[in-house]
Amino acid sequence: MIITRKIGTLIRGKTTPFQIYAACLLGALLGFIPGFSHAPALMLAWLLLLLVLNANLFLAGVVLLLAKLVLLVAMPLVFAVGQFLLEGPTQGLFKSLINAPVTAYSGLDYYVVAGGQLLALVIGFALAFFLKGSITSYRKKMMALSEDSERLKKYQEKLWVKILKFLFLGKGRGKKSYEELLSVRMGNPLRIWGVAIVAVVVGVLALGFSKLTAPLITALAKSNLEAANGATVDLETVDLSLQEGRLEVLGLEMADAQKLDTNLFASKRIVADVNTTDLLRKRFSIDRLVLEDASSGDARESPGKQIGPQSSPSPKLEMPDFDDLDSVLTNASEWQERLAQAKRWLEQISAGGEEAAEALSWQEELNNRIRALGHANVKADFLTEGSPTLWIRKIEAKGIRTPYFKGATLDLDGADLSTHPSLAGAPPVVSLVADDRSFESRLSLAGASGTGSNELQMLLKDLEVDPLAAKIKSDGEPPISGGTVDIDLSGAIGSAANDLVAQVTFDGTKARIGGNPVDLDGLTLPVAIKGPLDSPGIKLDSKALEKILVSTGKKKLLDEATKKFGLEGDEADAAGQLLEGLFKKKKK
Repeated sequence: MIITRKIGTLIRGKTTPFQIYAACLLGALLGFIPGFSHAPALMLAWLLLLLVLNANLFLAGVVLLLAKLVLLVAMPLVFAVGQFLLEGPTQGLFKSLINAPVTAYSGLDYYVVAGGQLLALVIGFALAFFLKGSITSYRKKMMALSEDSERLKKYQEKLWVKILKFLFLGKGRGKKSYEELLSVRMGNPLRIWGVAIVAVVVGVLALGFSKLTAPLITALAKSNLEAANGATVDLETVDLSLQEGRLEVLGLEMADAQKLDTNLFASKRIVADVNTTDLLRKRFSIDRLVLEDASSGDARESPGKQIGPQSSPSPKLEMPDFDDLDSVLTNASEWQERLAQAKRWLEQISAGGEEAAEALSWQEELNNRIRALGHANVKADFLTEGSPTLWIRKIEAKGIRTPYFKGATLDLDGADLSTHPSLAGAPPVVSLVADDRSFESRLSLAGASGTGSNELQMLLKDLEVDPLAAKIKSDGEPPISGGTVDIDLSGAIGSAANDLVAQVTFDGTKARIGGNPVDLDGLTLPVAIKGPLDSPGIKLDSKALEKILVSTGKKKLLDEATKKFGLEGDEADAAGQLLEGLFKKKKK
């Protein structure tokens, strides 16, 4: 009944053209914002205006819901409009707003926000014009009908008319004549109680800013971390002290997007020294970030949920002399999911870098971001000027617990991690080292900053061969067994293309060649890894491998034969040729 009376009041009540236009425009502007974290300044501005201006709140709510539905259905169209605005003739205007104080929080660097606000103005004006014309036309017809008072009285005495009048207008409503309603154009543009509420809200914000920033920043941090992680992120609280220039994060738990009952990363407490001078320009500059009591791979109390779009299927491998993961590993799908997540993170870190620009056209890169993040979360990062929106100059975490390295903890160190590496002046660098030196890695993203190429160095020592061999596809039996292996991986890495070489060195390991065991002890085997990060090609030169193994096996047998039978000179050479012939036959 409340809804029907609101509709009736809109038609027969005191609603003025100003109230209709204000309601339609503000409702549409609010509805076309994907979420508060995308454009907090815009959302707060439109909400405060909706309270202050004497707009019809019921109509604004209806338009807001309709606009939100249009945004969800027509997201690609909204994105395309935003792309025209941010990359077209109005780019200069948006660049100024994106980098200016306060308006930097308007989220206009999101394609969907920029495009949505323009469409909101068009749809809001069109809808308001249609409603205002329809209501005016209805009132004129009713005014003409009211001049025939006898017919109108008989009409209003009917029971069903009285019932509808009660439902849509209520008792005592609609007493003004249609002539009076048509004469009102503007009315009072301000809502007195709305002004009072806004004054109280502003006063509370001014007096209790430190109290209200924690839940606001916590909500923003949680939303952005979940978008980057692709799964649930739990946060107890995020507290920012502007006076002390310190940010404190408590109870961070990031669910593993591929194993939702496990935490990808967790930390009881994170402390950051924040530079507060650029906060109005939406620049978060952190001089030093320390993660305390950190862990990875721990079980969660409750399973997380996947958030956002999932990775699209990897393209078919187009390197004939390389094998894909499916043909090499029995658990290839798990590796591809992990690598797809790593690719998404690398794309976010490398946004705007030369590595992606050289490998892909801008439209291809934009399509990749859309697939990874969804239309609503893609930004025009290249419009940011001066300094990165987020810049962590130094990050460290000591003693990270993880089940992946038995009895060892990891130390994390990083420098110049930012959303816009090209503006930071130095390439992002991250290193991760186990305290027992069984694992060492270093990632330098010079390609993201435009100062070189992305380089990865990783060393894994004393890995047990049998668990690894069990995951390698073969003829029903592991191709190698026993002992340990060291893997030294290095080379260029990127989201679109990689050129890595893994030097695999065996210790106490045996292989099967021609049905016979061959000792691999001390043997170093190069493995090439190329192609997209989420679907790499792996090349193991089988002919070279067989040559090494045959030579190794032949040498050992020859040494034993010469010692046992005392062969020398031409006799030893003849024995060697005989052994080579035997190996060739076994190979067939």
